[in-house]
Amino acid sequence: MGSGGLDPHRIAEVIVTTAAGNRRGSGYRVAHAVVLTALHVVAGASGVRVRFDADRPGQWTAPARLAWSDPETDVAVLEFAPPPGAPPVGPAPFGRIGDERHAVIDVHAAGFPLWKRRRGPDGRQFRELHQADGTVAALSNLRTGTLEVTVPVAAADPDPQASPWSGMSGAALWAGSRIVGVVAEHHRWEGLGRLTAARIDHTLRRVDAPHRDRLARLLGIGAPLALPDAAAGAVPDSGARPPAARTVKVVGLPVAHGLELFKDRDEVRARIGRHLADPAIRMVTVTGRRGMGKSAVAAKVVAMLEQGDWPGGTAAVSPAAIVNVSTRTGGLSLERLYFDCARAMPPAREARLREVWAANHPVPDRIGELFAAMGEDLFVVLVDNLEDLLQDDGTPDDRELAVFFDCLFRARHAPRLLVTSQIPLRLPPELRRFTAEVELSEGLPAAESVALLRELDQDGALGLARLSDAQLLKAALRVHGVPRALELLVGAMADDILELPTLQEVLEDFTLRGDVVAGLAQDRHRRLGEDARTVLGVLAVLRTPVSREAVEWIAGGLLPGLDTPRVMAQLLRMRMLSADRATRTYALHPLDADLAYGALPAGGPLGRQSLERRAADWYARTAPPPADWRDLDDVQAHRREFGHRLRAGDADRAALVLGAIGPWMTRHGSALAVISMHLTLEGKLTDDPARLAHLISHGHARLSAGPLSQAVDLFTEAAGLAERLGDRTALQDAVFGLGDAHRQLGRLDHAAGPLARAADLARDNGDTEAEAHAVLSLSLAHTTLGDGEAALAGADRLSGIAADTQDPLTAARAWNARFTALLALGRWEETVAAGEQAVRAYAEAGVREATDYALNAQGVARLALGRPDEAAASLEAALAAASAMENPRTEGFCLYNLAWTHWTRGRFEEAAATAERAGASLQRAGAAEAGAGGALADAARARAAGDREAAADALDRAAAQTGRNVEMVRPAWLTEEARTLRTAAS
Repeated sequence: MGSGGLDPHRIAEVIVTTAAGNRRGSGYRVAHAVVLTALHVVAGASGVRVRFDADRPGQWTAPARLAWSDPETDVAVLEFAPPPGAPPVGPAPFGRIGDERHAVIDVHAAGFPLWKRRRGPDGRQFRELHQADGTVAALSNLRTGTLEVTVPVAAADPDPQASPWSGMSGAALWAGSRIVGVVAEHHRWEGLGRLTAARIDHTLRRVDAPHRDRLARLLGIGAPLALPDAAAGAVPDSGARPPAARTVKVVGLPVAHGLELFKDRDEVRARIGRHLADPAIRMVTVTGRRGMGKSAVAAKVVAMLEQGDWPGGTAAVSPAAIVNVSTRTGGLSLERLYFDCARAMPPAREARLREVWAANHPVPDRIGELFAAMGEDLFVVLVDNLEDLLQDDGTPDDRELAVFFDCLFRARHAPRLLVTSQIPLRLPPELRRFTAEVELSEGLPAAESVALLRELDQDGALGLARLSDAQLLKAALRVHGVPRALELLVGAMADDILELPTLQEVLEDFTLRGDVVAGLAQDRHRRLGEDARTVLGVLAVLRTPVSREAVEWIAGGLLPGLDTPRVMAQLLRMRMLSADRATRTYALHPLDADLAYGALPAGGPLGRQSLERRAADWYARTAPPPADWRDLDDVQAHRREFGHRLRAGDADRAALVLGAIGPWMTRHGSALAVISMHLTLEGKLTDDPARLAHLISHGHARLSAGPLSQAVDLFTEAAGLAERLGDRTALQDAVFGLGDAHRQLGRLDHAAGPLARAADLARDNGDTEAEAHAVLSLSLAHTTLGDGEAALAGADRLSGIAADTQDPLTAARAWNARFTALLALGRWEETVAAGEQAVRAYAEAGVREATDYALNAQGVARLALGRPDEAAASLEAALAAASAMENPRTEGFCLYNLAWTHWTRGRFEEAAATAERAGASLQRAGAAEAGAGGALADAARARAAGDREAAADALDRAAAQTGRNVEMVRPAWLTEEARTLRTAAS
């Protein structure tokens, strides 16, 4: 359902579990895996489920979690995983009710209020669905920014202590075919026929930008600050109907085709509409690179104006006439503008203007007569592709047109110009206040890009209909969602009737296809000299906004004597280069960068390899040293150097760069990024030291993100290579990683030797930090072996090293060893305290490597102490920390422990779902305990179904799978529960 209004199959019954019992609310499935509701419905919940088609054929239920909320407006968004067979849905349409005028708007909502409580034949109570049809007075509740909804009075009031509308909260409020709010409150003193709803548009405006963007993504809203007016045409309070829209005279054909299929650009259209409605603005220019859809968005705006629909809901008088002119159709000249505008006027005025032209008056006088004939009427003139008549600096080539534009800003009455151009008209500074520029720099959003590709192959002849949305999205991203590029990709498929290329094949070489490049390349690119092409090549290679100094240094080294600032100024005037004034950086549009990069020769002094190497050298010379690294931004220059070295064909040098930063990035939560970078090096390394750096860094990333078996293989090969090269520092790193991988796999007999050797090597090498890390891992191994005292001795040794070196990271690792040993010894309160110290110490060290372990240990200890609510909070925090560190092994442990916490609170369905997630995470990590998650899930499902024997058997399996891992809840707790279940079953 895209725009058909309220769909009964998407109405959600929100079932909430709390410590005080269950409660119900309402919601609406606004996207495939998203439900919109009210925050107070799910506040304080320990569990939430959403149910659809309740007690009807096709009923289905799914657990949900809170994904977004705003306490101020009481709006909340839930996410859930639709079960297999759940019908797919698209995003629901959203709108707003304007508060600029008196109006009464018809609205409706559907939910599960208390007064519709019923009892079934089996005696079970349920809530029947209620459709509430009512009205909203647009100017009511302006102070609180809510909607006052008048509905028929509730037919019953079953509980004086509760509102009869209780349970209706969270229902989506519709005006026509758009959601405008969420039912939030009922105030008894206002009567039984008045409800209050939160306004979606106010919520979007109230929150900060990151919060707004997150909400917009969840709800599928492309222009969060420009929701369409859902109440357009509403009846004014006086009861009078709005006046019929005036007939708009249109001259000239639309400058774009297929406007009925126009995609997105809501916010852009709203901005254009606001500027055109402003009497102080004489000209609105839509700028952007070729193919961005400037003509289409401008044509859509004037098509809306023709229908009396101002974009963005702007309140303004309809235009008397719209004139369409384009340099690509009938041409653009003063004569064309003059006579097309004259044709839009009544016959007498048109005849008078023809006489003025024939009298051969001076150009300013002719233009003055034209503007005077327009009088107070609003004329909108769309001038398309103005860049065809502009010089590179934006000055008009045509002198008469230059006079026209000058008069436009001087005359008392003048038309409003809507102009599309790759570069804006150059104007004196004093005239800038009478103009507005709307830049199209972004391509279409993902959903609209995919839809456009499907529409371009309506009959399915090209095979696009057989491709998944994910495959089409990949194509859209490759060309940055540029509409014309999408059209040209499909055109290339259709036109090549001999090779019959697939979409993927066209994508692989689209920057080399003459037909595609000719349709996308900026017209002025062909006129550029060597200096400008060199600067464009540098920016194409850099692929990211950079400082002027970077461009000067790179280009100057390739073409000595190049006046880079002058060339950059030229490219800026031509709008081939964009500048960010706030950061003082410069960049090409991504598609222009792709095209320019594809046009570079592979070799030669100005070829791709030379440019890539020079760019890598720039980042190498500007990268901060390791002592200054604090967060991931500090290694960004190194990461870019890596990419440029690799694209230059210098894989060995790239590996050395990655070897220097990879382990640090892994410790700071970017293990998956490191793995991705290492995979690009496979099969490309020829130098032994480079391969050694690659093996060790890749091993550390696998140690964090898994699979652990791959970490063992990588460190084993690295240790052998380091021995052969005589590199004792690398050997120390490799044997430590090997020992720690074996420890995490539970192979303790294989772990102790390498870890002890790593500590000895580190001490001999004078590397105190590495020695401490090896001692920590050895202490953790002793803990797993059940030797708590030896583990505590390791913690004491670490404390001594920390005291000697005053190193905050070693101090944090000492607390890490201590809380783990105390956990193994069952000293629960001490575990909680030591875990708190570890979290604090790691924060002071600026490293997050074991915060997740500390919080997980606290959760297990609090569960042992009989404090399940505190345990759940600790484990949720641990899970978030593990996810941030991209560590699936610890994620799995946290989820497993959280599942058992749900079990102890009788939430068996939640326990099953959480245990399933635990098994998946542990499987991804290659952990020995992976089977425990599935077994616990089986137990929870059996327990929920009342099969105590099956639950007991599955609990025993789960306990057996955990082995001696102290980071998971005690196996004895599970086997004791299994005995209890068997006793109860017998």
